Amino acid sequence: MIILRSLLVFVMMVVFVPGMAFALTQESFDVKNKKNQEMNKKCITCHLKENASLVRQWENSAHAAAKDGQIGCFTCHAANVGEEMGYTHEGAFIKAILSPNDCAMCHEPEAREMAQSHHATAGEIMASLDNMLAEVVGGMPSNKANMASGCWQCHGSIVSLKKDKDGNALRSKTDAPQMDYNTWPNSGIGRINPDGSKGACNACHSKHSFSASRARQPENCGKCHLGPDHPQKEIYEESKHGIAYFTAERGNSPDGMNILKDGSWVLGDDYYTAPTCSTCHMGSFIKLNGAVAKNSHNVGDRISWNLRAPVSSKLNRVIFTDGTGTDITGDIAPRPGQTATAKSYSREGDKLKKIVSEKTIQSVMSWKQRRSNMKEVCKSCHGINQADNFYRQLDDVVMLYNEKFAKPGVELVNMLKEDGIWENSGFQHRIGYTWFEIWHHEGRRARMAAAMFAPDYTHWHGMYEISRNFYHEFLPEVQEMADHADKGERYRTYIKALMAKPEHLWIKTGGSAETMQLIEEENKLRYNQ
Repeated sequence: MIILRSLLVFVMMVVFVPGMAFALTQESFDVKNKKNQEMNKKCITCHLKENASLVRQWENSAHAAAKDGQIGCFTCHAANVGEEMGYTHEGAFIKAILSPNDCAMCHEPEAREMAQSHHATAGEIMASLDNMLAEVVGGMPSNKANMASGCWQCHGSIVSLKKDKDGNALRSKTDAPQMDYNTWPNSGIGRINPDGSKGACNACHSKHSFSASRARQPENCGKCHLGPDHPQKEIYEESKHGIAYFTAERGNSPDGMNILKDGSWVLGDDYYTAPTCSTCHMGSFIKLNGAVAKNSHNVGDRISWNLRAPVSSKLNRVIFTDGTGTDITGDIAPRPGQTATAKSYSREGDKLKKIVSEKTIQSVMSWKQRRSNMKEVCKSCHGINQADNFYRQLDDVVMLYNEKFAKPGVELVNMLKEDGIWENSGFQHRIGYTWFEIWHHEGRRARMAAAMFAPDYTHWHGMYEISRNFYHEFLPEVQEMADHADKGERYRTYIKALMAKPEHLWIKTGGSAETMQLIEEENKLRYNQ
């Protein structure tokens, strides 16, 4: 069908009788319905005057070029009668804010996979130290700015209506709902929507083009996956994978990425020069037998380690008999038929209610299977021995971090809590920040960098800073607090035994005399100093 804007040159304006709004979301998805088509034309006519760039984005989208009929404004924005977010606008009953439930009308598999992913739960950050640092430590009871403009823009807000003192939703003179500005606008990927769904498709597929090609580019992921605590963007840019991508042509040249291609984008068919974030974590690829491996909107299906927690552990994915899922940590995966504790959140009003229950496991994807899934992607470009040895290198870094620093650190923090020395978050003392940055910033950087081929982030931004702060900040602060509480002997004994282990012996002397002699001789030859 010809683009709507050109049709408007000779199509007469359609007059709608006031108060005779027709809606019902299911009906609006009938793209061949003449009334729907005319309503879409009316939307375009007005928005060309008010938001011309918005319209042009849509005109160049796959929605506008849909072969079975254009997917226009009213198709997606129509609201069901009675929806709290709905209002009558120019003869149509619509809603401004869309959710994955709307996108699922056409993209059901993608919405279902997304709902099972960590992305969909990104908004469930209330019970976290991250949230406390932003909302309490860095915020004010009457001012949510740090959350609204910071955390929630990536993690997602609980999109809410503005309420009066009695809790009633406020609406404008035209009956449009008035939004709580702290929660909207928001495109955080784990956004809690008014209909109770979790996620925001336009976090990656920016409106109003909703482009698949934009979503697959690494810059898209860099909105959230960057910074001191999860610098995947910077890590990727340093890696051989990132270098190969950024030095390649974007187009469909013999050595190009073909990344602007509409529709499917298959490694080994559409491109072969370099992987992006999407390639490894979501993308389709040609398998060794010639079959095409399906892509997935569950970004965790190929991840075998939890690299975010204070101590890393292997991740097994389970699906329960009710269709929900969760990750269960451990080297040994659970079995179907067993029960496990499941945590979820449901929206009640403008808050989330935590639900903890025992559920029966229906299926399991073990950490080994998840790793195998990733290796299948690796084998598109690398031999199996190279992939196997890479994972051995990664495992060694994770175990080094775990055993030398993380586990002793966790044990000392738990001792301080047991003895009543460490109270609540610990951020009221310097040690709270010291320990948090060891595992949440430096520890994540080292582990994530090892997983993505970034040597500088593995060592200088990672293990180097962990070791400096563990030995010269964290341990002295532990002892200082314990001494102040008249319980210092217990901690002196623990730290003395810890420092007697082979991996910590260097701290007594600063290294051996033989090692220092070699270093000094090399400095003389290299720098004449």
